[in-house]
Amino acid sequence: MLDISRYCPWLARWLSNATVCQTVRLLSAVGVAGFVAWLTNLQEPGWALITSVIVTQNSITDTISKGRDQLVGTLIGATASIAPITLLMFLHWPLWMAFTIAFVPLAILVSWKPEARMGVVTLMVAILFPSDNDPYLRPIERVLAILIGVGSGTLVTYVVLHEQARRDAFRNAALTVRQIVAMLQKARTGHVEWSVIQDMNDECAASLRKVQAALEEARREHWRPLDERDPMLARLPPGIRQLQMDALVVARAMLVLPQRATAEELERAASVRAGMLRGFQWIIQRCESEAVARSGDEYRIAAEVMAALPTENETADPIIRFVVGILLTDLRQLIQLLGEDDRDRAAP
Repeated sequence: MLDISRYCPWLARWLSNATVCQTVRLLSAVGVAGFVAWLTNLQEPGWALITSVIVTQNSITDTISKGRDQLVGTLIGATASIAPITLLMFLHWPLWMAFTIAFVPLAILVSWKPEARMGVVTLMVAILFPSDNDPYLRPIERVLAILIGVGSGTLVTYVVLHEQARRDAFRNAALTVRQIVAMLQKARTGHVEWSVIQDMNDECAASLRKVQAALEEARREHWRPLDERDPMLARLPPGIRQLQMDALVVARAMLVLPQRATAEELERAASVRAGMLRGFQWIIQRCESEAVARSGDEYRIAAEVMAALPTENETADPIIRFVVGILLTDLRQLIQLLGEDDRDRAAP
């Protein structure tokens, strides 16, 4: 894949702006929908254009969700409009009576399932604004217009300036690890309320949810399973989640350490924290580099980082020794994941 940032950095910066990218996607979706509507000679192509704007979102997941709601609601409304159209044409019922028969059930359905609200709109368009030709053509054209808008928005979201979810996942993974480090450093002082640590942990959990959301987005980007084409990304959220839970337990233990540890034990604990910090910093740098571009073979560097990590035996306090041992184990596993996976990927 061509690295635009290397050959044209100003263009890369421009295309990295979320507002610019979404603007281009919206214009492209409207253009595609308008062109297809012109080819199919729709009587009212405006519905296709409006739908393309509604459907085209920043992410594939949101676009598919919006498109599904638009399409399903339209199909429900078009189907429901057949009965009142028939009553109007062949039995000559009053307009208000034929419309009410279909409108009331749809209103109940929308109250129960708000995502089906497009069904009510479709019913109103088909009944209150009938076609000059065959009345049955109105719901059919309505469905066709929505289908064109949904298809155009979905296609554009996939292919036009789509920011890979992989970059989002690793950027937020780096942020989460930074927050974990900040939480541990805050607890190290010992002069902090537990509620403050809990708030910082909540911030970590919020960032981790963004990593998971990006992972789900990445699963939709390609027909191949994510575990096969990018095992590092697939296994990243569980590894960071485990690290977050370990860090919370360690932070809790660190808050009571100053009240029961000797100066020598505190010095040993500081050495352990410094060693762990080097491991955390490597993970942050590794995630940030993956957010920019897929890196080369990092196995040797990862092995060196793991070898430099301290051992829990350097901590005299038994409680600290236990919780730090768990944290170090999961820290090694995450470093190994971020290193070994690249070695496998670089292999022929």
